[in-house]
Amino acid sequence: MKIKKFLVLVALVLVSGTIFSVAAQGEDKITQAVMKVYDDYIAKNPNDYSTLFMRGNQHYFNGNYDAALNDVSRTIELAPAKETELLFDAYMLRAKLYEINRNYDAALADVDKASAIDPTSLAWVDMKGKLAYAKGDFATAEAQFKSILQRVPRNFDAMYGLGCIEADKGNAEEAMKWVDQAVTLFPAEPQVYLNRAHVQEQLGKYRDACDTYLIAMSSTDDNGESISRIFELADGHYDDVIASLRRATDDNPRVGIFYRVCSAIALKYNHYGQALRDLKAITDNNLMEYPSIYNDEAKCLYQLGDYDQAYIYANKAIASDPTLPEGYVLRSLIERRQGKGNNFTTAINTLDQALVIDPNFVPALLEKARLLIEQKKHKEALALLDKAATAEPNNVEMLMLRGWLNKNHLKNAAAATADFQKVLTVDDDDYTSLRGFALHELGRDSEAAAWAEQVVKESSSTGGEAYYYAAALQAAMGNKAQGLKYLESCLANGYGGLYDIKVNDAPYVNLAPLRSEPTFNMLINQSQLNFQER
Repeated sequence: MKIKKFLVLVALVLVSGTIFSVAAQGEDKITQAVMKVYDDYIAKNPNDYSTLFMRGNQHYFNGNYDAALNDVSRTIELAPAKETELLFDAYMLRAKLYEINRNYDAALADVDKASAIDPTSLAWVDMKGKLAYAKGDFATAEAQFKSILQRVPRNFDAMYGLGCIEADKGNAEEAMKWVDQAVTLFPAEPQVYLNRAHVQEQLGKYRDACDTYLIAMSSTDDNGESISRIFELADGHYDDVIASLRRATDDNPRVGIFYRVCSAIALKYNHYGQALRDLKAITDNNLMEYPSIYNDEAKCLYQLGDYDQAYIYANKAIASDPTLPEGYVLRSLIERRQGKGNNFTTAINTLDQALVIDPNFVPALLEKARLLIEQKKHKEALALLDKAATAEPNNVEMLMLRGWLNKNHLKNAAAATADFQKVLTVDDDDYTSLRGFALHELGRDSEAAAWAEQVVKESSSTGGEAYYYAAALQAAMGNKAQGLKYLESCLANGYGGLYDIKVNDAPYVNLAPLRSEPTFNMLINQSQLNFQER
């Protein structure tokens, strides 16, 4: 597979989290300003159906589907019958919103109303086919899509719909015929590749699907959709995605973006050895140069225990952009462990550099607090945690660390309980919410154990991170046997952070209580492939 054009935006998104973050913040401010204009106008003119519809469209674009549904329904109530074009669009948009809520009958009713307004439009025919397909009514859906092709023989949306139907029927050859035909007719249209990849996913051809997404990346009109879908695909089919990307790097050895995508996916799932291989290919061959690439290489080396090499790449990241505080935080973590370890002064000095750039940078405040706790400077650590609380009052890492410090070293049980209770109010219940750890600290161990079981069931097993958190929680509760079972699952699912497994003892999430168990080393020895560059 040879691909010669690559999406610059995708590269920026992948290699520079800062650029993406700044862009997102700017977009949020623009969106907020637009919505305020709509809100202010409608507050003064509540029956202006045209503006209500425009605001509903904006809510739909923003993903605020309930608000969009309210505005569009109000538009339909207010708009006079003569506003045929507006009403057609409103019924079609409301049908899409009903479809999102899986209220297919209501959606079909609105499509019928739209068809009565404009019987010649293909938009409602296509929508009716999609809704019939969603309901499992393949006969109606097929008839709708074929009627479109009779009127517009080169309509690739209808070809895609027919491909999906055949894929669901298990007719792989017929399904691929439809989507391949669309690709042949429109080789420069990225959507036909996205459609083909989706059908390949339906057929269980995950590696082929990733190959197709990579082709879509070559289009400047893709807008990053293929990257998003590759990451989604990796969540359930990691090995197929990595195999596809490795084939892409073999065929295109001077194209850095393929290595970068591969490393980003490997990092997402804690496969540090796999990520390191691709990051080295980028830096050793000068394929790309961004601070995040050096930073990620340093992170991989740190997790694999090569602190001296990690230090070199952390410095390269800082030299590439000395204004990013996260680079200094990573270097501080590395400095703390170099040589014989306990390099507190050096590590704290580096964190102070991060805090010069951003005095309220919470990761730096938390790490400095941890180092001060190790040196038994508990009141100084508390002051930093209070500062972090001002910057991010719902940061669960801060709340757990401050609660732990107050409970175990400052003997302020009331303050500790308040922080642990606040963790339970944060509206996020995946493993990073630390909810189970707070429950344990509040003496509610049966609930904590149930939380651990829940997160491993509901989270992706790829990479094993949910199992890592569950193992750490069971270890903290003194349930070493259960902790080791979770650790076994963690490693079986590819967790590759040797530092986290064998060294990390910082409060609050760590495996320190398990390391003296004979089974612990046996599990590590059986999982050496997890920690190798490959």
